[in-house]
Amino acid sequence: MEKKRKILALGDWDADGVVATALLTYSQEYAKKYPVEGDVELVKQPIDPDRLRYLLSQVKESYEIVYFLDTPYSEVLGGVVKLLKQHFGVGRVVFVDHHIASVQRVNELREVFDEVFVDYRRPTSVILYDEIARRGVSVHTKLREFVEVIKYMDAGKRIPEKYMKLFEIAKMISKALTAVRNEELWLKTINWLADPSPSPMPLNESTWNTVKKVIEERDREVREVAMKLAIGAVKIGDLRFIDARHLWRKRGATALASKLALILQAPVAMLAGTNRGYSLLIIKASGGRAYRIAKFLLAEGVASDIAGHPNLAIVRVDKDIDKKNLIELLYQALYYSS
Repeated sequence: MEKKRKILALGDWDADGVVATALLTYSQEYAKKYPVEGDVELVKQPIDPDRLRYLLSQVKESYEIVYFLDTPYSEVLGGVVKLLKQHFGVGRVVFVDHHIASVQRVNELREVFDEVFVDYRRPTSVILYDEIARRGVSVHTKLREFVEVIKYMDAGKRIPEKYMKLFEIAKMISKALTAVRNEELWLKTINWLADPSPSPMPLNESTWNTVKKVIEERDREVREVAMKLAIGAVKIGDLRFIDARHLWRKRGATALASKLALILQAPVAMLAGTNRGYSLLIIKASGGRAYRIAKFLLAEGVASDIAGHPNLAIVRVDKDIDKKNLIELLYQALYYSS
């Protein structure tokens, strides 16, 4: 008996990564048109950018194609892909992403991957949706509307009233998955989104109540820390600079920066500590300003790397960066990025 062909989809935990993986699932499992014509098994697995080095230990089978969805490019990822092709018999590796780090290194990406789809102006799910539409795949209404919701969420734009219910669901799913990192729930959510027939949400009341406790505790901690930090915010034009290194050295720095922006009702640049040899400057500013500020800092030699999105840039800086010098550079960055 001939062995069934297999494709591996590696998607991020957040709403954009989940919807992108659901699009690939629908296109292959239901439409049977893309990536491969016909009946091919699609294996789905969540991927954590911070744990890429452990990915190879989880690959137990041989795959014809491997997709990386909504994962920023890094040297570690490049090394993993080379090993997948050299030692695991993978024929083709495809990369779909919208993170700034990926766009900046697109030439390097093209040397490693067989197909590359990157664009910081569109979420990963929208990039993939446009590609499968080009291949003649017509996506069902539920999934198509979730793609629209992700588009608004990523741009930071006001959600139209007709999408508000889906927006609340997408936000709830994203919070649940990023809070508990439950692989079974991730997979059930993707299969629910991909399924064109009416079916109950995988996040039932019992599961949600369990997840809700984790989320509420995390949100409470973020809110309390943000309130303490907001008092000491330094005004730089319309931007607010906050040094959070003494209070925050773990996951959730972007959530903390977002909460500060909400409390202060202003764009923010928040310096967060890490357990590694660098600090992170989280810049939250709409209209693509976060990316423009980050690019200025990179050009000035202060930033060593930029990740995130146009409106939420994550900048790697020296662990012991001089705060007064950084504030002065942010003043200059605001002038050049306005």
